[in-house]
Amino acid sequence: MVEKVDILEQVERITTSKDFQCSARTKSLLKHLVRLELEGRSDELHGTALAMDVFGRGADFDPNNDPVVRTEAAKLRKALRHYYLAEGNSDPVAISIPKGQYRPLFEENSKNDEPKDSPLSRSKDWPVLGIGTFTGSDTIRAKRFREGFPEELALELARFAHIRVLTGFFDQGTSGYSEKPMVSCDYVLDGSVRDDQTSLRLIVQLRRIDDASVLWADRRDINPDATDSFKVQEEIAKQCATKLVDAYGVVATDTAGRLAGRTSAESCVYQALLAFHAHLRTSRTGSLKQMMDLARSATQNDHSSGLAHALVALGYVEEVALGKKRLREVLEPGQTHAEKAVSLEPQNQEALFAAAIYAQLAGDNQRFNRLIDAAIEANPNSALLLALAGGWFALVSDVKLGAEMVRRALEINPFLPIWTNITLCLEDVENGDYSTASEKVRRIDAREYAADWLLIAAIHDLAGETELARDALSNLPTKQFSLDEYLGDLPYSSSVVDMLRESIGNLGSVEM
Repeated sequence: MVEKVDILEQVERITTSKDFQCSARTKSLLKHLVRLELEGRSDELHGTALAMDVFGRGADFDPNNDPVVRTEAAKLRKALRHYYLAEGNSDPVAISIPKGQYRPLFEENSKNDEPKDSPLSRSKDWPVLGIGTFTGSDTIRAKRFREGFPEELALELARFAHIRVLTGFFDQGTSGYSEKPMVSCDYVLDGSVRDDQTSLRLIVQLRRIDDASVLWADRRDINPDATDSFKVQEEIAKQCATKLVDAYGVVATDTAGRLAGRTSAESCVYQALLAFHAHLRTSRTGSLKQMMDLARSATQNDHSSGLAHALVALGYVEEVALGKKRLREVLEPGQTHAEKAVSLEPQNQEALFAAAIYAQLAGDNQRFNRLIDAAIEANPNSALLLALAGGWFALVSDVKLGAEMVRRALEINPFLPIWTNITLCLEDVENGDYSTASEKVRRIDAREYAADWLLIAAIHDLAGETELARDALSNLPTKQFSLDEYLGDLPYSSSVVDMLRESIGNLGSVEM
C-alpha cells in the first residue's frame, strides 16, 4: 500500500517537472483528483462535479455539449504517460488515471529498481533530439493542433529508449507555452500548422543542429473536423517517430556516420546498437563479429548498461543461428548477459527480448510469453523488434500469430530487411499454397542463416521446384554440424522440424 505522504510528494514531483507537459488547469485537475481520493470523497469524482469545481462551469453544465472534463482528462493521461517514460521512470510512486474513470490509481512504481544513475542519462553518445515550436495560423483549431501535436511527438519519440528527447516548451501558468533555448541537441524537430478554412496543413521537418541542414520533412493535410482529433495526432506522431528514430530511421542513419571512425576500444553502447541493426540487415559472419566486438567493448566501457549486455546475449544466439557455435557453448554465458540486462534495465526492449529468447531456449514457455509481451508493450512502434518477435513465434509456436506480427511491423516500417518475408511464406505453406510461397522466396536475399536456406529449400521442394531447392541447399554456410545437431539446438516447433526433415530427406542428406 502506498502511503499518503508518498503520494503527495509524488504529485509535487510531477507537477514541478519539466517533463510533465500540460497546462496549469490540467495540473489543477490532477491535484484535485488526488486530493479528493485521499480524503475519501471519490463519489465526487464525476464529470459534472469536476466541471464545476475545477473548470468553473455552472449548474447548467451539459457534458454532451461541453467536453471539457473528458478533454482535460485525456490530456492528463497522456502527460502522465510521457512523464513516466521520461524523468519519472524511476520515481517510487506511479499515479495513473485509468481510462473510463476519474479516480486516480496509486501504485509502487516497478521501474524504480532501475539504477538512478541510468546509462541513458549518463551517456554522451545518445542522439539528442529537441522538439521546437510549431508555428502557423492563429485559428482556434490550428492553435489546438500546434499545441497538442508536439506533446504527442514527445510521447511517441520517448518510447524509443535509445534517444534523448528535449521539449522546447515549459509551462508558464495561464499564459500558455513559451519556447526555451535548445541546448546540447544534435537535432531539432519543428514545423507549422496552417489553416485554409477547409483543412489543416501540417509540415514537420528534422534539422541537424550543427549545419542547419534539413534531413527529413513531411507534409500532411488533415481534416480538422475528424471525430477523434486526438487519434489523428497520435497516429501521425507514431508514423513520424518511427521514420525518425526506429532501427533504420533518419537519426540512426545520420548518427552512424558520426560514430563510424571509432575503434571498438572506445565504442559506446549506441554504436554497438547501430552495429546490431546493421548486422540484422544481412546477418553475415563479418557483421556479427563487428557487432560482438563493439558490444563486448561497450559492456566494459559502460558495465552498467543493460542494453550492452542484451546485445552480447543476442549476439550469442546469432552465432548459433549462423552455425558458428553449438547452443551448449553459448547458453550459460548468453543467459547470464540476458538476465543482467533485464536486472539493469527492466524496461529496455532489447533486454526483454533477449531474456525472452533465453527463457524459450531453457524451455520456460510461460516466461517467454510474458517477456515477449513486455518487450512489445515497451514500444509497439519498434518495427524491427516486432518483426524479430514475429519471426521467432512463427518458427517456435504459432505461424499465423508470427505472420500477423510481421505484417504489422511492415505496415509501421516498410523498409525492414527483406528476409522478414520468410515468415509470411511460412503462412502460405501452412495454408497449403506452396506455389505462392515458392514464388515469394525466389525474391528473398536470405541471410547466412542455415535455417533460412533450409526453409527456402523446403518451400521449393513442397512446390515441386526440385532444382531451386537444390540451389538453395548449395548456399548453406560452412558445414560444421549435422542437420540433427543444428535443429536440436533451436527450439523450432515440431511442424517446422518435420517439414525440414521431410523436404531435405527428399533432396538427399545434408551436413551443416
